Amino acid sequence: MASIKNLKKDLNYLIDEVIGTCMIHQYTQQDKHEELDQIINEMIEFRENMIFRINNPEVNENGQSLRNFYRTLFDELLEKVNDAFDKLNKISE
Repeated sequence: MASIKNLKKDLNYLIDEVIGTCMIHQYTQQDKHEELDQIINEMIEFRENMIFRINNPEVNENGQSLRNFYRTLFDELLEKVNDAFDKLNKISE
């Protein structure tokens, strides 16, 4: 992650991938709408929360501590997206 701008782009791209995959599953698996809607809503809430946290960092200092803060946000993003795809895999089985 080189900048806040790229972090936001990565956030939007990954969340959109999860939501798009959920929508494809909704089309192909008519009986699993509630579980898929729950994942979509969870990801939308997560995106809003992350955008707020990116724009309003908890660390007021510049330098290494701010970089570490954004690095932990990026790691949290990857973990959440992986969890969402794991849930999708369990639903599609």
